[in-house]
Amino acid sequence: KQWYQRRVAITAGIVNSLNKNYIVWEEVFYHHVDITPQTIVHAWKPNWKTIFQDATAAGFRCILSAGWYISRISYGEDWQNFYLVEPRSFNDTATPEQKALVLGGTVCMWGEHVDNSNILSRFWPRASAPAERLWAPEYLTDVKFMEPRIEAHRCRMVLRGYPAEPTLSRGHCHVEYTWATHH
Repeated sequence: KQWYQRRVAITAGIVNSLNKNYIVWEEVFYHHVDITPQTIVHAWKPNWKTIFQDATAAGFRCILSAGWYISRISYGEDWQNFYLVEPRSFNDTATPEQKALVLGGTVCMWGEHVDNSNILSRFWPRASAPAERLWAPEYLTDVKFMEPRIEAHRCRMVLRGYPAEPTLSRGHCHVEYTWATHH
């Protein structure tokens, strides 16, 4: 642990001397490494709400990936879980100034169960749910409202040649059947 903290502190010192901003994982923040106020804290663990609360209270900007690991193996309409993760709703008592420090997020995919044969179908259109979450108003969390849009987006992707996996257990794209009859 001490070796890790020293290495991170040395690296942060080098970047600081270059007058550059950087992103650190939440562990760096919690290990109290000397980081500049311009540092962005990346929350990737399930306790992201606590991390956002603590980091924004200390004046740090934050980004989120916890809850948006697309490589997670699951079945069914799992995009709904991604859609319900709202980075700005980390604490009911968060001030507007703290919420303003939430920059957004990133979708992540580890490679243990993903390779060139399934990366696009695993990613799309599931990543569309966090993408909308990041640009939509905080109060917009109705999954039923999102269903027709994500299904239409999947069909657009299929029409354009992307191997996007189905989003709804009851839906399909007409273009799939048209394409199959002509090839």
